Amino acid sequence: MNILIVEDDLMTLRLLEAHLKSWGHTVHTAVDGAAAWEALHSAPVDMVVTDWMLPKMNGLELCRKIRTEFTDGYVYLIIASSLDSRQDMIHGLESGVDDYVTKPFDFDELRARIANGGRIVLLEQALNRRYKQSQTTYFQTLHMFASLMEVFNEGLGGHCRRVSRLAMSLARRHGRIPVDQMHTVEAAGLLHDVGMVGMPAAVLFKKKVEMTGDERSDYQAHPIHGEMILSEVEYLRPIAQIVRAHHEQFNGRGFPDGLAGMFIPLISRIIAAADAYDHMVHQGGQSLEQIPELLQTQRGYQLDPELVDLLIDINALHIQEEADRDFVEVAMEDLTEGMVLAQNIRRKNSALLMPALTELTAYGIEKLKTYRKLANISPHISIYKHSVRR
Repeated sequence: MNILIVEDDLMTLRLLEAHLKSWGHTVHTAVDGAAAWEALHSAPVDMVVTDWMLPKMNGLELCRKIRTEFTDGYVYLIIASSLDSRQDMIHGLESGVDDYVTKPFDFDELRARIANGGRIVLLEQALNRRYKQSQTTYFQTLHMFASLMEVFNEGLGGHCRRVSRLAMSLARRHGRIPVDQMHTVEAAGLLHDVGMVGMPAAVLFKKKVEMTGDERSDYQAHPIHGEMILSEVEYLRPIAQIVRAHHEQFNGRGFPDGLAGMFIPLISRIIAAADAYDHMVHQGGQSLEQIPELLQTQRGYQLDPELVDLLIDINALHIQEEADRDFVEVAMEDLTEGMVLAQNIRRKNSALLMPALTELTAYGIEKLKTYRKLANISPHISIYKHSVRR
């Protein structure tokens, strides 16, 4: 066990150090609270044994600071004092101290208390390792599903990644999503359309008004299919419920369950708003200047009014970002001679296909279209604004 002793009486400090080393512990020392705080950041510490009465920062203040500000893992805290009243002990324990011993030390008692604290520290470390392993598995699973969607259809994968990022922005602005739920928002956005894997390409991005009866039925089943897929993984089941509800509408006319208003889970409403916005911009081809008017037509109908306001705010930022950029995204079919590439064109393995600052010729445009087919590059190319003929 790595133990920091904080004691301003040098004789007591050396005595404690000798005993703890003889019990098999690695010992660090400090003579006041400020030095102890520095020591915590310069060496691994599992446990602190500190005197209450110290110069610069007393032991109780040090313990409070460790509990509220130290983020490098759990530190077991034992405070020692000649104050042995019940009220003093309660005061110490209420300040985040794990154990309380009185001075002068009974070293047999101290050894037992340190051993007890050591068991708690080892348990805490084991739990942290399991948590980190579960987090690793969680995010590996998310990225596996995301990659699956991208392999199935690059457009679907790109849509889900954009929705995930926008949903995170909406959730942060909304203010009622706890910090520990933000990863759920990110995951639900990333996987909201996983139920569309396997759907015919002709239906995948077809406008709803253009769908036949069977196509519409297949499309409206994808939230249920998404829920079924994600429910197979125990730790994705909360996300599965959110995915099921991401096509519910605020007016109750959505699918699959006809939920309305606040009966739709908040995160599902956020995903729905991000999904609608992305479809307007990327599938509908609407300009950012047109988006606010389109969003207003969905207020209280398809989308939560509060989220419409937040989307309009985010859209205004996007308009400003577009104005500040010196390049625009141009669809492959709209490229013309004389346009200048603003970014390198690369394969997915990062191999360079065409460098930035290349002025496009008819031959260069045909090469890009060939790269699109063979190397699966993006259908939108970054072009310097000054080279785009109005």
